[in-house]
Amino acid sequence: MQDSPDRKKARKREVISISGDPARTIQRLKDANIGWHFICEIHSPDVDFEAIRAEYKELGYRAVSTEWLFVHSLVDLPAKPDSDLVVKIDSQEIMETIPQTAAHKRQLMPGTTKFAIHDGLSDTGWVTHVPVGSSHWVSSLWVRPENRGNGLGRALMSALLHHAKEQGDEASVLLATSDGARLYPKVGYEQIAVLQMFCPKNR
Repeated sequence: MQDSPDRKKARKREVISISGDPARTIQRLKDANIGWHFICEIHSPDVDFEAIRAEYKELGYRAVSTEWLFVHSLVDLPAKPDSDLVVKIDSQEIMETIPQTAAHKRQLMPGTTKFAIHDGLSDTGWVTHVPVGSSHWVSSLWVRPENRGNGLGRALMSALLHHAKEQGDEASVLLATSDGARLYPKVGYEQIAVLQMFCPKNR
């Protein structure tokens, strides 16, 4: 894959590898004479990803990020949250009723549905449902730091999953950080892969 040349801070080429063999991947990049690049290494959850990270380091690469890929079959759903707690946002009119305290205001993009929690004065949590074919992508789950650990993230995800089921989606897919990786199994997600991003140390 390659970023559009007009993208700010473009990452140039992004190479996806499923080989689990860093030396082989890097050699193929050299043979193809690919310049500035990132490598996205995708492997199963039972692979020792720390060992893969160490091997890339020995070969002159640094780790940029590690994320976990999860999927939900939408068969067994968590309890639906109280409708007074989570607000479903599927129109600009509703979006404008949600108080936002951040300098950069969230926008409702065409075709998406947002879910929010607020106390009337400020927003406490958000998550976005993004349709993709017969399924959807979960984007931007966020809960205000001082309100975390109180079940709000679970409530937002539960509302989104019930909405997805009602829409006829076949599955829910997302990428999680290490923090999110602890939450998503609690609402029925299954981890199916690990994604590690690497780039040359001299970049």
